[in-house]
Amino acid sequence: MNYLLLGLCLVLIGCGEQAPQPPSVKPEALKSQLETLDQAKQIDSLLQNAADAQQQKINAQTGQ
Repeated sequence: MNYLLLGLCLVLIGCGEQAPQPPSVKPEALKSQLETLDQAKQIDSLLQNAADAQQQKINAQTGQ
C-alpha cells in the first residue's frame, strides 16, 4: 500500500512541473549572427574556388 501511494505521489509531482521557458533572443543579436554566418559562407566559397583553381593548375602542369 505504501509503495502504491509513494508511486502515485511521484507520478503526480512529475506531471505537475512545466518545462522552463527558453530565454528570449534579441533580434539584433540574431541579425548579427546571421550576417557573420553569411560572411563565413562567402569566404568558404572564395577559398574553395581558389583551391579548385590551384588544383586545375597542378593538373595542367602534371598532364593529368
